[in-house]
Amino acid sequence: MGSSTSPDFDPVTFEVLNHRLLTISEEMGINYMRCSGSNVLITGNDAASAIMDKEGALVSVGPYIVTQGNVLPLIVRSTLSSPQCEEIKDGDIFICNDPYMGAIHAPDFATVSPIFYKEELVAWVGASGHQLDTGGMDPGGFSVKAVDIHQEGLRMPPVKLVDQGQVREDVLNWIINQVRDPLVGLDVKGQIACLISGRQRILALIDEWGIEALKMTMEHSIEFSAEKLRDRLGQLPDGEWREVQYIDHDGHEDRIYQIVCTLTKTGRKLSFDFSGTSPNAKGLINCTYSGLQAAVLSAVYINLCWDIPWNQGIRDCIDIISEIGTVNNCEYPAPCAMATISGVIVTIDATWRCLSQMLLASEEYQEEAMAVWSGTSMAPIFAGTSQHGFAFAATEMSHFGGGGGARTYADGVDTSGIVFNTTPNMPNVEDQESEYPVLYLYRRHLCDSGGAGKFRGGRSGELAYTVYDSPENDLVGLFAGTGAEMPNAIGLAGGMPGSAILIGRCLNSNIFHRLKKGEGLPTYLDEIDGTREIMSSKHERVSINTGDVWHHCWQAGGGYGDPLLRDEASCATDVLRGAVSRDSARRIYGVVIKDDGTADSLATKECRQKIREDRLNSATSINSDDSMMILNGSARMKYGDVLHIDDQGKSVYCSNCHHELCRKENNLLNCLVEIRSPLSAAGPVRGEDYDHGRFHLRQICCRECATLIDVQVVLKNAPLDSMKVIAS
Repeated sequence: MGSSTSPDFDPVTFEVLNHRLLTISEEMGINYMRCSGSNVLITGNDAASAIMDKEGALVSVGPYIVTQGNVLPLIVRSTLSSPQCEEIKDGDIFICNDPYMGAIHAPDFATVSPIFYKEELVAWVGASGHQLDTGGMDPGGFSVKAVDIHQEGLRMPPVKLVDQGQVREDVLNWIINQVRDPLVGLDVKGQIACLISGRQRILALIDEWGIEALKMTMEHSIEFSAEKLRDRLGQLPDGEWREVQYIDHDGHEDRIYQIVCTLTKTGRKLSFDFSGTSPNAKGLINCTYSGLQAAVLSAVYINLCWDIPWNQGIRDCIDIISEIGTVNNCEYPAPCAMATISGVIVTIDATWRCLSQMLLASEEYQEEAMAVWSGTSMAPIFAGTSQHGFAFAATEMSHFGGGGGARTYADGVDTSGIVFNTTPNMPNVEDQESEYPVLYLYRRHLCDSGGAGKFRGGRSGELAYTVYDSPENDLVGLFAGTGAEMPNAIGLAGGMPGSAILIGRCLNSNIFHRLKKGEGLPTYLDEIDGTREIMSSKHERVSINTGDVWHHCWQAGGGYGDPLLRDEASCATDVLRGAVSRDSARRIYGVVIKDDGTADSLATKECRQKIREDRLNSATSINSDDSMMILNGSARMKYGDVLHIDDQGKSVYCSNCHHELCRKENNLLNCLVEIRSPLSAAGPVRGEDYDHGRFHLRQICCRECATLIDVQVVLKNAPLDSMKVIAS
């Protein structure tokens, strides 16, 4: 391309046009969701929109579901290479939802459309959105008992949906006939409208600025992002970080799958190696390579590119190493309906924590590090006939209010959103009740859910609802979630993990008897009579009868720093607000709350000293095996608030007690101690209702003052996550 300083294309022109493209991407998504009737899109913004160059390279992406936006270039490339799409014409729109051809899972219908100017292909626009149903074994697109992708419903390779501006009614009717919920047809039309509006906007931009200006803007935007990220990487320390995350249960077998991420940063390049990840699962938790790439890019965008345009330039700075046939790079025909909330999001968690560890090793960028957000997501689905007489399949979207991870200087934000959704939203309860035959009993923040720490993780929520006014009393429900046996929102620098998920129901409740007596809605499960049971995090559809109560909670954010370092006044405020219980304040934070709600400073000091003593009394030496933690810097360096290298760069010290732990070239793990405890040591709702004794909390601390250096959720007898930092 020509230089951005040329008379015809100066930096100001570039900024104007680049922001025009970003605005068009955002506007496309708005148009799509305004045309939709789906609660998933309207309340969850579970969609994406993007602009790509003529070869499918991402140029700009709308601020919605980042993972979906990341796969639209793959859909374009599959379309360009498809034998069925050899003849691409102006006004065409193609639809695809095949995870083995670029989609993440079958419920995400993706559409792409070429943009021609004077018969020259110059760009593509794309949109993707989660659909209410795919026609699979179970309503809602999550077929828990599927053993291959053919049982998960409609699977489309790139198919021409619009031919030169004319909707192919045969294709549209074919799609509608395969699914249970007629709103899918409206959503597909919404995508068509979205792409038409994007095409019109880009053609108007060309008319105003010229075709060469558009081409140069797209090319330069990609080059600009790549160079900005390479410059940032050059300022960060070289090193290697390893993180292991887990998926519990695959819908068939109650076994544990692991996702292993090893991040290597060298100079101006990042490499993510997923060697050691578990093989394909039998059930629906897998994701294809498209999901793997989308996960890595999403974590990199948020952690490293907060001020850099998200496009192909960032992908150019990254190597992804993965063996096909694994749970986050599965091999056909492995099922993957739950990819977004299992294989993908857990890959994000593992990648996220590696990146945060890297940022902590940089004094310049430490404030950008965050503990893992919300950990996982879930899909509580109910389907049947509404009070209005139409068939429906709906996902309860409150879980999109997951807890934010704690930062190095502040608490995480309560119910702030799901990590891969840049514009998170939660459904309005009144809207849900008016559209579907459900009555909400309560929805609120969940006490003690945020990961404990010097800075607390953001809280998640809990809710309960019952079937109400269903004319046929024929509702069914199913649940697909990850992270019931263990939390995935891991803390940072000694912070505790956030809460796990929980799903349960109460059969034959007295709820309507209470209402008839005028007693009002219950506010806690203990107020409801009936048969209560904890349900599997992945269970087949079951009948939901009038009066049955379903309840669930979702994952919160991880904490930052040792909880014993939290300001006692902040902890007292947390207790007053209901964010932390009195018991957890004393047991985990070591803060004693007086009757007047303030902290008892003297008692708190004694309590914290006792907790430190108990830690050291129960601590054991670390058998590091092949794991290592090395801070090998040439100058003074801090690792968060917990470790530092002295001015001469010779030794590593505890930042709390200033005890010399080891020489910089030594394996730090051999000079620390660890405490192994049940997950409940991090707080309630940490998987205790699903506990099989397979996981424990590994707390690594200073051998002198017992300050926590790192906290990990691990399988018993699993090796420690490792870190090797070479500071510049």
